[in-house]
Formats: sequence, C-alpha cells, structure tokens
Amino acid sequence: MGIQGDHMKRHGLLFLALTGALLTSCGGPADGTPPTASVTASPNPLIAPGTVTFTAQASDASGVNQVMFYDNGTLIGTDGTSPYQATKAYTFANNGDHAITIKVVDNKGNIGQAATTLKVAIADAFEPNDSVAAAAPLAIGGTANGVITAQGRDMDYFKFDAAAGDMLKLTVKSVSVDANSTLDPYVMILMPDGKTVLEKDDDTGAGLESEIRFNAPVAGTYTAVVTSFDIHDDASATDDKTTNTYQIALTRR
Repeated sequence: MGIQGDHMKRHGLLFLALTGALLTSCGGPADGTPPTASVTASPNPLIAPGTVTFTAQASDASGVNQVMFYDNGTLIGTDGTSPYQATKAYTFANNGDHAITIKVVDNKGNIGQAATTLKVAIADAFEPNDSVAAAAPLAIGGTANGVITAQGRDMDYFKFDAAAGDMLKLTVKSVSVDANSTLDPYVMILMPDGKTVLEKDDDTGAGLESEIRFNAPVAGTYTAVVTSFDIHDDASATDDKTTNTYQIALTRR
C-alpha cells in the first residue's frame, strides 16, 4: 500500500474514533422526531351546560414532558402525567364550533400537534334551571323560550313575584310558536311555600299547549314548572328530544 496509503488509513481510523467518542459524549445522534398525538372531547356534541373533558393520547421514544390544551387558541390546561387531560365548562353563550388543539412536548424539546372540533349546541339559554333554587326569572308581561331536552326527565323552573290578589295567566305554547315542536307541555305553579297551587294541561291550542288562570292568594315568589306531559304522566318515562321547544308567558288578565 506504501507509506502514503498507511498514513491515510491511520488518519481515517483516527477520524472514526474521534467521531464515535463525540457521539458517545453527546448521547448519540440528535433526536428530531416529534411525539405522536391525538385528542378527543367528551361529551361531543355538548347539548346541555356542563363540563367537557379533553383527553390526549401521546407517545414518544424519549418520553412525554407535557401536553398543552387550547380552545380556539387560548390555553385551557397543561398536564404532564398520563392520562393527559384538561377540562372546561361551557354554557349557552359558548354555542358554536370550538377548535381544540394540543401541543405535546417530549423530553428532547420536540413538539407534536393534534386537533379536533368540539360542537357546543345548547338549545336552552336558561339551563341549568332544573330546580326551585335554580329557577330562571320570569317577569309579569314577559316571555321566555326553552327546550325540554338534554336529560331524560328534564323539568324547567321559572320564578316570578306576585302580589296578593293578582289575576294572572300562565301559558306554555309549543306548536303555535314553532311548527316543528314535538312538545306536549305540562305546567304547574308552586306556591311561595313550595306547594302546588294549580296544574293544567291541554287547555288551549290544538291539544298541545297549556294554560293556567289563577289569582295569587298571597304575596311572594311563585315558581312555574314546565315539563313534558309524558314525563308528568309516567314516572319512568323519558322525553328529551331536541325539538321539545316551547315559549312560556306570564300576563295579567
């Protein structure tokens, strides 16, 4: 091979040895592979006010350092422990599509991303008004629109103030204000002490609407309860169609 060949061979071996030593001291070749990631939202769609849980699936050879969750670009949570999750509460005001994205950071600083869409479609602006304590306000001369949905045995509560002797009329309309409504409404009025004073169904309209005429016996805060006739009539029945729309109105007579 000759002197020059031996010299080149020795230099080549030295270069390989130095390269190996350098790679060993630096922990091997640089890791530029981003983590794999996916994200889900539950429940989705959201049809009643409540909390949505976002869960990320993330993995990486070097390990996952943290997962960041975003709703329409706004950070809503960070989690560094599996299962990687974040939560957020939504109301009627949040209706619409929400772009849910995550950024997964591995232990080498690489970032993986994933996205999904959360649909918030809460039909009833007054929910949750499912108890006397959570009753939505209803003024004399006012109206409110609602939906008997989102849970199997939904009951909507509205409260109003009346003076002793007030002559009032409470109506709950369905098909006359929404031709697509499937609700046969049932309504009752609770006295300020929580006792039922009057209840009536199918008093007006085409057999699918309710009306109560009453005189307030005492001054105080009364509660009107609206539900489906099926729910009222059968203790085991459920009726949660999203088309169970209604309009409640309180007027003087």
